[in-house]
Amino acid sequence: MRVVLLILVTLLLAAGVAVLVARDTGSVLITLSGWNIQTSLVFFIVLLTALFIAVYLVLRMLSRMVAMPGVLRRWRGQRRQKLSDKYLVAGMLALIEGRPHDAEEYLLKGTRYAKSPLLNYLCAARAAQRQGRLKQRDLYLERAAAEQTTDRTAVGLVRSELQINERQVEMALATLTGLYEEYPANAQVRLQLLRAYMDLNAWQDALELLPAVEKAKLLSGEDIQAMKVAAYSGLLQRAGNTANMKRLDDAWRDIPRKLRRLPSLLRVYTLEKLKFGGAAECEPLLQQFLQDDWDKEIVGLYGQVNGRNAEQQLAFAEGLLPLHQDDAGLYLTLGRLALNNSLVDKSLKYLKRSLDLKPTPECCYVLARLYEKQGDYSSASGCYQKGLAQVTSLVRHESVRLQEQEEEARAITAGARQVLGTDTDY
Repeated sequence: MRVVLLILVTLLLAAGVAVLVARDTGSVLITLSGWNIQTSLVFFIVLLTALFIAVYLVLRMLSRMVAMPGVLRRWRGQRRQKLSDKYLVAGMLALIEGRPHDAEEYLLKGTRYAKSPLLNYLCAARAAQRQGRLKQRDLYLERAAAEQTTDRTAVGLVRSELQINERQVEMALATLTGLYEEYPANAQVRLQLLRAYMDLNAWQDALELLPAVEKAKLLSGEDIQAMKVAAYSGLLQRAGNTANMKRLDDAWRDIPRKLRRLPSLLRVYTLEKLKFGGAAECEPLLQQFLQDDWDKEIVGLYGQVNGRNAEQQLAFAEGLLPLHQDDAGLYLTLGRLALNNSLVDKSLKYLKRSLDLKPTPECCYVLARLYEKQGDYSSASGCYQKGLAQVTSLVRHESVRLQEQEEEARAITAGARQVLGTDTDY
């Protein structure tokens, strides 16, 4: 539109000049240092216009020449940026598609053009680790660290993540400890450090870090509780392995009261106490739990602890029968408790009922030992054989289950590859 208007204006001016010239050609006289120059008005106007255009073009050319270095720099910068983006995207796609060798090549080519090749080196480190080239991985991480001089968080987090994935947990812990000292408020640093503590079974350190993670709401409440349970379970097992009952009891008392009600922790504590004998202190804890809730493993443990009053312990367990008449584990517990009270006939009845409901190697063993005490070695041998058959069946079933899981995983992987349109291993 502007070009059309300019043409129209030019035409109008030309027409006006032509009209003026047709009426009166006129003349122009110029005196300069004694020299007189006379010419027609039309020629003078044409000459002046040409001179103006020539000066304009010369000035325009000079300005272009002055600006040329800057234009070249911008063009080179845009070209470098395009190449940098091209190789970075190609490298990332190759990494996602499971082609680490190609990814490494693309990413390294991109470092020649990137203003800051930090991301290229971090991704190249991942590609190198997938190929098992750990020395090259560390080299790329060092180059990335050289690019990130002000804030080392990103490089440190990637380094620790790769180390953890490679099961170099001690090295990851050293990396994360330094990061945490420098950036204690960084959420991702806390999470990675917590993961390293859990992987290294550093339960006490994990428990000390968990409140900060919980306060910042970096994990869900379920995840926080699961980590607490895992940490306290680890501490209980560690104390139990020291063969020091006081240390085990102290570890139990250090657990918050609310968590001590959880069946998982109660099971661990009871199992560790059983290493020291009858675990009489656990009987009221198990009883209190069973009064309010039901857990098959807790029921089983209740029959293994020797309480301070065997008669009351049996009476409590028998009181659970009306609500759980078809629970084989409860009958096994009743058989054990009846035997503790020297009630052999009642024990036999309960154990046989347990076998009728669900034969288990454990029940077969207890019943076989009872027959041995009675001198009925034939029945004891039959129970041992039945228990052995149960164990064999369980082992075979577990083997089949694992094989089915492996076949299922292979099928899922094959289906995923077909959907993605690639046969690359991930």
